[in-house]
Amino acid sequence: MKYATLLFALLATASVASEYVVGYGDTLSDISLHYYGTWEKWVDILEANPELQGAEYLVPGMVLEIPNVTGVTSASGSSRYVTEIPAGAVLIRSSEPVISRIQRESAGFVSYSHLNPEGYVLATNAEEEGVYRHITALPGDLLELDFGANQGVEVGRVYHVLRQCEEVEDPDTGTRGHIIRVAGVCQVESITPSTSIAKVQHGYLPILEGDMLMPYQAAGDICIQNEPGVDRGLIWVLGFRDPDRDCAFTYDVIYLSAGSSQGISPGDVFTAYSASEQVRDVSDQLVYTAEIPISDVVVLTTEARSCAALIVSTRTADLIELGDKLYLSRSQVD
Repeated sequence: MKYATLLFALLATASVASEYVVGYGDTLSDISLHYYGTWEKWVDILEANPELQGAEYLVPGMVLEIPNVTGVTSASGSSRYVTEIPAGAVLIRSSEPVISRIQRESAGFVSYSHLNPEGYVLATNAEEEGVYRHITALPGDLLELDFGANQGVEVGRVYHVLRQCEEVEDPDTGTRGHIIRVAGVCQVESITPSTSIAKVQHGYLPILEGDMLMPYQAAGDICIQNEPGVDRGLIWVLGFRDPDRDCAFTYDVIYLSAGSSQGISPGDVFTAYSASEQVRDVSDQLVYTAEIPISDVVVLTTEARSCAALIVSTRTADLIELGDKLYLSRSQVD
């Protein structure tokens, strides 16, 4: 019996090769931690998979060999660990960010109509009684809101804090609207009949007195569209989430001039091109140069006539600027 037990222990601890199907957001360090209990063996996994050019080239769906795995380590009781991949999703390298819920919830939008907020921020830094009140609030600070129990507010209720910013104009229709930026998220901690106190849970901009409050809506998952694009005409860049920018870089959010009423949906991918120029060819004839793709953007959220999009890749040194035109594309990566 003693020898049988020893033999069983030896078999259980034998080193075996395992397989891992890469999922979204995986890194070699994460996979190393899953199998070996330490992130340091990511180099061993890289060396065991010579077709992998580097740690940053992981792609969802790729099957990796995991060397020298001691016993069965996965929760399923198998040495093969599989991550489900959404049907039709674009395969993004692990070195590129996955579109997160926070990115969608903090994107903001363009509004062409008057908003009807539930209330407004009466005061910032409401916890600092008897001292000079700071004019802005950051995560952890308290806000005083101009509505309370009489308006149906309850402790624990969560709100988006919005701010109406610069005016924009749709180049196609001439319609004027405003960029609405998300300053943060707050949660009610106490109430009176006519006011409330809320703590800032997330901050994307310093919160100011007079900022608007709208009920919090959690963003759902987004699946990148990878079907051939349908011609919807040009779509124009109206503005940027960062109010101090006059151009946009990779992973910035931009506001575009078409939305759900034009058939635009979250996950649609657009490509920005450099402008064509008129030059003379070798025959001294005037010709137009090709429009070169410079950036790809993925739609995060849509309004009726506008949308917010994340720049996910940059192909040239050119940057997206106000008034640039984009075309509906078909994929996020080449």
